[in-house]
Amino acid sequence: MTPERDYQHLTVLLREAVAPFLEKLGKIYIDCTLGGGGHTDLLLKRKPDARVIAFDRDQDMLDRAATRFRVEIASGQLTLVHGNYGDIRSRLNEIGVTGADGILVDAGVSSFQIDIPERGFSFMREGPLDMRMDRTQPLTAYEIVNQWPRQEMEKIFFEYGEERFSRKIASRIVEAREKAPIADTVALARIVEDCLPRAHGPRKGLHPATRIFQAIRIAVNGELEGLRKLLAEIPAILNPGGVFAAISFHSLEDRLVKERLRYLTNACVCPLMVVTCPRCNHPPGVLLQKKPILPTDDEMAANPRSRSAKLRIFVRNSEEIRRPPFDDVESG
Repeated sequence: MTPERDYQHLTVLLREAVAPFLEKLGKIYIDCTLGGGGHTDLLLKRKPDARVIAFDRDQDMLDRAATRFRVEIASGQLTLVHGNYGDIRSRLNEIGVTGADGILVDAGVSSFQIDIPERGFSFMREGPLDMRMDRTQPLTAYEIVNQWPRQEMEKIFFEYGEERFSRKIASRIVEAREKAPIADTVALARIVEDCLPRAHGPRKGLHPATRIFQAIRIAVNGELEGLRKLLAEIPAILNPGGVFAAISFHSLEDRLVKERLRYLTNACVCPLMVVTCPRCNHPPGVLLQKKPILPTDDEMAANPRSRSAKLRIFVRNSEEIRRPPFDDVESG
C-alpha cells in the first residue's frame, strides 16, 4: 500500500447522488467505485439499516476503507469487493446477492490516484508511466507508449481522447522512443506539448497532454468496456423501484450512460414489422430528470475537478417481472 500522505479527497456530487437512494425504501446498495468512500459513508450514516457492497479495482482504496469503515465491516453493514464493476453480476453471485435497491457508479479517477506521483496518472507530477487502477494487471501506460504500434496509439488518441492531432502525436512518440524509452509522465507530456502547433494554444484551459493522458488511462484500464458491461446489467440486477445513479466526467462516458438510459426509458423499441411486445407502453424505468444534474458553482469553486461531472439517475419501474424479454436486446 502506498504510504499515507496528506491528500484531500472531495467527493463529487455527494448529496445529489445519494439523495435518491435515501428517498426510496431498500436494504441493499452497491457502490461500484468506492474511491475515497464519500458516497458510501453518507449512505451508511443516513441508512443505518442498509447493507452496502462497495467495489474498487484499487487495493489501496480498499485498504484505506478497511481502516475507515472497520466497524461497519465487522457488523456486516459493508462488504468490500476487489474487482471491476464490469463483472458485477458474477461478483455479486459469489457473495450471494441477487439484486440491489440502488447502484451508484462514479466513473472518474480518484483524487488519491491522481495526486500520488508514483501512480503515473498526472502529467503535472513526475512519475512512472503506470496509470493502472488495479496494479495486479499486467498492462501499463509504459507498454502502450513504448511498445504499441503507431496505428494503435493513433486510434486510442482519436477515439478515447478525441484528439484531432492524434496522428502527429503518435508519430512523434514513435520517433522519440526509437532514440530512448519514454520513461515518465513529464517526458511524455513534453513530447505531446512540443509537437502541437504554436497556434493550437491552450484549449479551454486544458493542458495539451490532457486528452492523451485520458486516452492512455482509458485504454490501460478498459474503462469504457467495463462501463458498457455494467450498463447492460442494470435491468437484471436492479430491483423493481430501485435507483441507478451514474456520474461521468467526459463525453465518452456520458454518451454511453445517456444512450443506455434512453433505451431503458423508451416505451417501445420494436421494429416496424412487429405489432406489439411485452415492453410496449411499459419501459423498464424512467429518468429522475431529463437533463443531467451538474455541480453547483460553489462545488466547482471548492473542487475544480468537479467541473465536468454529470449525474444521470434512472428509476426502475415497480413491476413483478425481474427479467423481462427485452433485457437481452442490444442497446446500441
